[in-house]
Amino acid sequence: MPKIIYQTIFFFIITFSITTAAISDQQGESLSEMELNMILDKIENNFTTVRTLKTKLEQEKNIPVFSETIISKGFCIFQRPDRLRLEFVEPFQSVLIVDGKKVTKYEFFDGQWQKLSPGSADILLKITGNITSWLQGRFRDPDLYKISAVRNENLTVKLIPKAAEFKQFIRSFELGLNKSLDSLEYIVITENNEAEAFTRIRFFNDVKNDVIPETVFRDSDTVPSKIPTW
Repeated sequence: MPKIIYQTIFFFIITFSITTAAISDQQGESLSEMELNMILDKIENNFTTVRTLKTKLEQEKNIPVFSETIISKGFCIFQRPDRLRLEFVEPFQSVLIVDGKKVTKYEFFDGQWQKLSPGSADILLKITGNITSWLQGRFRDPDLYKISAVRNENLTVKLIPKAAEFKQFIRSFELGLNKSLDSLEYIVITENNEAEAFTRIRFFNDVKNDVIPETVFRDSDTVPSKIPTW
């Protein structure tokens, strides 16, 4: 089970040069517990206006011990409350679709799409459930994370995993918000290993509350539906 979690996080949710420092190294004002709760309330309220979201993403995977950086590009489409499509288009092609409790995975191999077994669907749903919660501005989950925040140019929220299935592999998640506190700009994922490898995901070209065709989240036995560029 831990291996499945690690592979899923690495493949699907693992910002290009948004920041070069972890929250602990950033200059800024740490929020008190009262300030933190007040601003989290504000964020959740601001995010309630987002019914659908289309955002492009650029992912930078850094492995310091090998002096290696892997960059990939794709997009994310979200519809409240629990529909999500994560797709990478460069340098590989893969699709993960979540529609309620249903998970579908595709990968492009040898010139054709292949539908894969989602493996442990309950684990995938737990992970994607975190993503959909973040896209709705809901960062508080005392059973899963210890939460803190720093106010610098914008606001950075840090989540330290408590749950064993995350804690074993992930040291922290850092979520950067825009100035209006109504959208995510980036996520930084720091792995819990000696190399302290980390991943940055930058979100850009957001389109909010656009009509999302049903085909975006449709399960197919052949190929995933095509998404027009925006």
